[in-house]
Amino acid sequence: MLSVFISEKYNFLQAKITQHPFEKFTFFVAFLLGSLLTQNILSPFLVVTCISTFFLYHALSVKALFQIAALPMSFMLVAVLSIICIISQESFEAIYITQIGDYYIGFSQISLDIGIFIIVKAMGAMFAFYFLILTSPIDEIEYLLRKMKLPDLLVELFVLSFRFITILLLFSRQCYLSQKKRMAYRSFSSSIRSLGMLISSVLIKSLIHADFSQQALLNRGYRGEMRFIEIHEPFVLKRSIIALLLMIALVAIGQLRL
Repeated sequence: MLSVFISEKYNFLQAKITQHPFEKFTFFVAFLLGSLLTQNILSPFLVVTCISTFFLYHALSVKALFQIAALPMSFMLVAVLSIICIISQESFEAIYITQIGDYYIGFSQISLDIGIFIIVKAMGAMFAFYFLILTSPIDEIEYLLRKMKLPDLLVELFVLSFRFITILLLFSRQCYLSQKKRMAYRSFSSSIRSLGMLISSVLIKSLIHADFSQQALLNRGYRGEMRFIEIHEPFVLKRSIIALLLMIALVAIGQLRL
C-alpha cells in the first residue's frame, strides 16, 4: 500500500497545485506545528480534517485517502497499543482487566486517553507530511532542501533514494500481481517460496538499476552535483501570511484545556 501515495496516479495533484514551493512549505510547517505543539486532540483533528477536505476537493477519492493512511496507521496502532495496554503483577484500577496466570492485563482511563492523544497527534503530523509530498514534485522538494542550506550530499541521497523507492515499489507490485495471477500464493508453502523469489528479484533489479543510473549520470556529465531546472510560480506573500495566521490559530487552539 505504501506505493499508492508515490505512484503516478497521484501526479495530478502535483500538477494542479502549482504555487511556489515556499508557499506549500509554509502551510506544511503550519500544519506540522499545529499538530505537534498541542495539549489536546482538537488541533490535530482540525489538521487532519482540513488536509483530507483539501485532497477530496482536488478529486482524491475517499478510498485512496484511506489507502495512503493505512500502512503508517497500522504501525501507529501497534506502537500505541503498547502504551494503552498495562501489564502488572498487581491488580489496578482499569476500564477492562483480565488475569492471565500471575499477571493482570488491561487498560485504564488514563492510558486510553494518552493513547488516543498520541495517535491523533501522530495522524496530524503524518497528514502534514502527506500534504507536502502529494502537492510538491521531487524537484520542488530538492529546491526547498537546497534553500535550507543542507549539504549537497544529503540532498542528492534524498532525491536518489526517493526515486529508487518509487521504482522498486512499483516493480515489486508488478511482480506480486504477476505471481498472484499464476496462482503462486495458493498455499502457505508456495507463498513463502514466492515471497523469497519476489525479494530476490527486487534485490537484483535494484542492483541492476543502480548500475544503469550511475552510468546514465556519468554519461550526462555528472561530477558530484545534481541540479534541477527551477521553474516556479511567483511567490505570493499573502498566502504565506495566511499560513502564518493558520499556524498561530492551530497552536492557540492546541493550548486549550478541554
